[in-house]
Amino acid sequence: MTTWTDRALRTAPLVFFDLETTALRPDHGGRICEMAVVDQNGIRFDWCSDGASPRDDAVSRQLPLLVGHLESGIVVGHNLQFDFRFLTYEAERLALGGLDLRFADTSGLARSLFNVPDTYQLKDLLSHFGAAQRKTLHRATGDALATRTLFWHLVEHDSLQTLSDARVQRLQ
Repeated sequence: MTTWTDRALRTAPLVFFDLETTALRPDHGGRICEMAVVDQNGIRFDWCSDGASPRDDAVSRQLPLLVGHLESGIVVGHNLQFDFRFLTYEAERLALGGLDLRFADTSGLARSLFNVPDTYQLKDLLSHFGAAQRKTLHRATGDALATRTLFWHLVEHDSLQTLSDARVQRLQ
């Protein structure tokens, strides 16, 4: 019996995701100020707040759109624990309901596959593979695009074939 984790990576609907925040913790006033989702064809969703302090109405309009993009595929991100902390906090605060996502984290994947630089920061892992950064990092769109590049380098490096090989998990 095959399961969804047996699906080939090359045929899976992967969406690469990042968000930026105003601080490190949502329960101490940190807010989402940028969100981006890209796929193999390019940018699917890109939102940036108009100012240093994101307005509730702007975030509440954009978050359901973001979640729709994320639920349409397998989410791939870098250090997703941080991003999901903000995403679930805001979804709960705005009464959007629970999130049902399948995801792979490139930070955790890199740690499990091999011993690389002293840090597992996105820029260091890209540098390890000699991958050029096309957009500025620490911006949601730039990081989502960089995560897409890193993910495929990790897949090629270890000849990963399935969602299971990429350690895809389910967030509920």
